Amino acid sequence: MTQTPPPTGRRQARAPSRLMDRGAVRVLAISIWLVAGLLFFLLTDFDSMDTITLAMLAVGLFLPAVLLSMVLLLANTLAEMRSEAGQLQGSIDELRRAMLQQNAPASDLPPEAKQKIEKLSAQAEQTETRLTMFFSQRAREGRAAQPGQQDPQALLALGGMDPAPSDALDPATLIRALHFPEDENDTEGFAALRRALADARVAPLIKAAQDVLTRLAQEGIYMDDLRPDRARPEFWRAFAQGTRGALVAPLGGIRDRSCLALSSGRMRSDPEFRAAVHLFLREFDKVLSAFEPAADDAQIAALSDTRSARAFMLLGRVSGVFSR
Repeated sequence: MTQTPPPTGRRQARAPSRLMDRGAVRVLAISIWLVAGLLFFLLTDFDSMDTITLAMLAVGLFLPAVLLSMVLLLANTLAEMRSEAGQLQGSIDELRRAMLQQNAPASDLPPEAKQKIEKLSAQAEQTETRLTMFFSQRAREGRAAQPGQQDPQALLALGGMDPAPSDALDPATLIRALHFPEDENDTEGFAALRRALADARVAPLIKAAQDVLTRLAQEGIYMDDLRPDRARPEFWRAFAQGTRGALVAPLGGIRDRSCLALSSGRMRSDPEFRAAVHLFLREFDKVLSAFEPAADDAQIAALSDTRSARAFMLLGRVSGVFSR
């Protein structure tokens, strides 16, 4: 379930309030100086004290007044800055909550019914994701157990013939295609994309990735803006070999709460988006499983930095792939 930000009022309530207004601080500071001055004149004997004694007495009385005045002013300024920061954070939370409410479907159901529906929806998403990953893992295990048996889908797609080694998509082209072209002038990116779309094994992933990236962009989520925690290649290899749950948790290195909340909200409210996400996760799993055995650590790291891999990290975390 999406964790919505706390209400603005609660955020502001926790923000430190100002100690007192600026006028009161000034009055208190002036009072300290007046007390120090009064003590100086009461304790000073100008006839019997020499200059050094008078100077030491002045320092002893007025230096605390200076320090206390500075402490009061700094404390009041710091409290004001904290209060303004709390109000600003509350405004940001209000904007995020408004965005989430715009994407949420309107409903007049009671709160108890809404909670039950959300719970059932979350359970359905978890079950569907588990089935997706289970079948992709079973298919991979079946191919490994029968190395001499050809893949029927590959036979249909390629006219009953295995592709020649020269037609196989090299790792560099696959990585470049999964990153998609930078702009309309990126001829190398478009060339890699055309070669990937011509490969029957990679084309479904490219199309699924393009679909989810377009849908995420509609929510204002762009892969170039994400700064995920980088997972070591061994975690990607473990996932490709069938490991799931907390053992591959570093793959869910997306920490942006707004992107996670918006993606989760879209998953719940949009069945087409949810289906596109599960298709993308399944196709990415298949391509990664085929890519991993022959790839070195540098190639694994390069693939993990593509736009498609970042979308996989974001949507995999939202779907709970890395937490169960």
